[in-house]
Amino acid sequence: MMKYIYILVIAVLTGSLSSCNDWLDVSPKQYIPADKMFESESGFKDILTGIYLRMGTTSLYAGDLTYAYLDEMAGLYSDYPERNNSNVFNQSTVFDYDNLFLDKRNGIYEAQYNVISNINNLLTGLESHRDVLTSPHYYEVIKGEALGLRAFLYFDLLRLYGPIYSQHPTDAAIPYKTTFDTNPTPVLPANEVVAKIVDDLKAAEQLLEAHDTRDFFTDENDRTAFLSNREFRMNVYAVKAMLARVYCYAGEKTLAVQKAQEVIDASKIFSLYKSQTASNYNSIRYGEQIFGLSVHELSTLLDSNFMMMDLDSYNSATNRRFGLTEQMMNLFYEGFTSDWRQNIVAFSWDDSHANAFCKKYNQAPLLNSYGYQGANAIPLIRLPEMYYIIAECADDAQTSVDALNTVRFARGISYSDEIFTNGYDQPDAASAENKEQTRRINEIMKEYRKEYFAEGQLFYFLKNHAYSKYYGCNVDGMTAKQYQMPLPDNEKIFGNNSKK
Repeated sequence: MMKYIYILVIAVLTGSLSSCNDWLDVSPKQYIPADKMFESESGFKDILTGIYLRMGTTSLYAGDLTYAYLDEMAGLYSDYPERNNSNVFNQSTVFDYDNLFLDKRNGIYEAQYNVISNINNLLTGLESHRDVLTSPHYYEVIKGEALGLRAFLYFDLLRLYGPIYSQHPTDAAIPYKTTFDTNPTPVLPANEVVAKIVDDLKAAEQLLEAHDTRDFFTDENDRTAFLSNREFRMNVYAVKAMLARVYCYAGEKTLAVQKAQEVIDASKIFSLYKSQTASNYNSIRYGEQIFGLSVHELSTLLDSNFMMMDLDSYNSATNRRFGLTEQMMNLFYEGFTSDWRQNIVAFSWDDSHANAFCKKYNQAPLLNSYGYQGANAIPLIRLPEMYYIIAECADDAQTSVDALNTVRFARGISYSDEIFTNGYDQPDAASAENKEQTRRINEIMKEYRKEYFAEGQLFYFLKNHAYSKYYGCNVDGMTAKQYQMPLPDNEKIFGNNSKK
């Protein structure tokens, strides 16, 4: 007899929404009736806020899915915080999904689906209690955010647990649950998951295009206003950016360029940082944030969960930091000393100057005399990615290099070091890392590595382009075994794949 184990999570929030301690994991027969949460507009807002809070935990986007596990897999670090009382110095072990990192394989999957379950609950309540939402735009904005968030979460699940899409788009990937119930849901082929993600994003875009306030970067004191600070919500431009991401991933290049350009054209809201000094350096480039999370007391969270980015000390032991060697730093930033992304506020060095450690989320430079600059923020979509998507998907080489050079010049790289189109779409014979890729793809990869250090985007790029080798992978050859994280053995989220 097949055994089903269901994990459904209801957001039960009481008092302050500043922590995730009010989340209650319960079985379907024991949960507090959802209708109680849908009797007022504040209940709807609490559930939606709870979804964002849950995303901002160290098992998800305040840790493993940004600066921690994903960037370990991308080979960005030589040192990691202590794990099981020992450091992980053998980089190849980060792909040991069945033993050393079994908890990551299962934990990320379950945590993502728990959040998705709450989103499905919210979407169900929106329709059954629509009459409760009487404030202008509330129904449309909440629904648009929920649909966009569901697509966002499913896309990251697909990129982790699905096949290398560029090679095997019809291979089995993940379930796509859209209802709040205990009915089993089949695992779908990757291309069908992509289609459902696009459907959710298109529906979200239609709702938010007409109803999003587009109120970004208001003063920190105004962040309690429900429709303000849209950079911390799944807003209309975040949905467009997600469509650009998904279309690029799926090889729909024309559509990817179109959506990326729509975001870039919102220049009155987002613009590239073009100069930085130590006195006003913003390591997370807050003004470029299209979508991110506001994580309560981020420094404390990092420290208490042994995921410290060495926020204050310049000489912490290797078992307390995410670090890299001087050789790695020089390779990653290609010796461009003018590139301020390696500024001393983002990276610090030990006394010997042989090892650097990441301080990207150090809060001090983000809340200073210049006012609020993104303290406690985890960026999840930023503007440079839209230029990189155009660089990847543009038909002609000149449009591609122009997009790449725009970001490079803004980051301080000299005009004399611009990228040219010579041999741009030919195998990159001069590459010391991977000669199998075209020069275009290798140049974009190097820019992702510089720009999104400690943000968890590089591994997805490497996987979708099936890099057989990259700096720091430390395995004989990257294959689906390393790139595709297996579904949990029991596949216990919705029960359909549980073993007898």
